[in-house]
Amino acid sequence: MIFIPVLVIAAILGALAYKIGHRRNGNKGRSWAITLMSIIFGITVLVAGVLLVVVLDPDVQVEGDTIQVSGLYKRNIHLGDVEEVSLKEGLPQIQDQVNGLSVGNTLRGTFRIEGGEVSTMFVQKNTPPFIHIRTGERLFVINFRDSQETEDLYEEILEELE
Repeated sequence: MIFIPVLVIAAILGALAYKIGHRRNGNKGRSWAITLMSIIFGITVLVAGVLLVVVLDPDVQVEGDTIQVSGLYKRNIHLGDVEEVSLKEGLPQIQDQVNGLSVGNTLRGTFRIEGGEVSTMFVQKNTPPFIHIRTGERLFVINFRDSQETEDLYEEILEELE
């Protein structure tokens, strides 16, 4: 959705750079313009990729004995490893980002939380509730922008655990 306008703007800027470079430097301008276009395109793809990660909710499926979280920092949580599942209104206190993405209200990846424990989060900080899934290894926290979707996933996980 936002990727297309950004790509169009990059293409227009690249074409303008090529025209300006060609006019100023003849054939030398082509290599300069191609370099500039490559840089602009690379930055555009990087920015659009980050925006897509921030804009999209994680794709979470409960299939068989596994909770599958797709997308960036994907994880498979085996239901047999689950020690506790709860629906909470808050997040644990984050001390450090270990290997993750924290942009605005979006948290994706691995974070160190209170007590030095490691947690994997797929959340929007400003949209409670949050599903806390504790395994012997770590705490997983998941939610969606739509609180009803979060509650539906919580119920689905509880049904699979029974």
